[in-house]
Amino acid sequence: PTQLRSVDLSVSVQNIEARLKVSLPSDLGAALTDGVVLCHLANHVRPRSVPSIHVPSPAVPKLTMAKCRRNVENFLEACRRMGVPQVTHTHIQLMRPVMSRIYGTVGMLLSMAPPIISPSPQIQLAGFALFYLSVMSVLCAIYVHLAPHV
Repeated sequence: PTQLRSVDLSVSVQNIEARLKVSLPSDLGAALTDGVVLCHLANHVRPRSVPSIHVPSPAVPKLTMAKCRRNVENFLEACRRMGVPQVTHTHIQLMRPVMSRIYGTVGMLLSMAPPIISPSPQIQLAGFALFYLSVMSVLCAIYVHLAPHV
């Protein structure tokens, strides 16, 4: 069971990183304790579901415990409003109750999120080629228009 849980968490980390386009540290618990990533994840699933997020700044790189707690409460409240089922301590028995609730809620929130759509390399290349040809055509038209006629 412990091995399965760690595999599930690594999949969740990859899922969160892909959706938010961020890199999270290997210690997911530490990354989630201030609630910033959780709030951004809720807003990814439903924009503006968490209207105010306390974030660290260069001047104050560590949030106070009150701001961290408020972020987590805002995340859980947003999840309740979105209809994410409540997670209890019995869902993940070997983890601390608070982290168990957060991990379980994140997992259920991710299951409600729209699928990640990443374009295939061929589509990306075709998009770049179209962009390149468009820019070159515009530059050519400008050159022809501005060049002195001989």
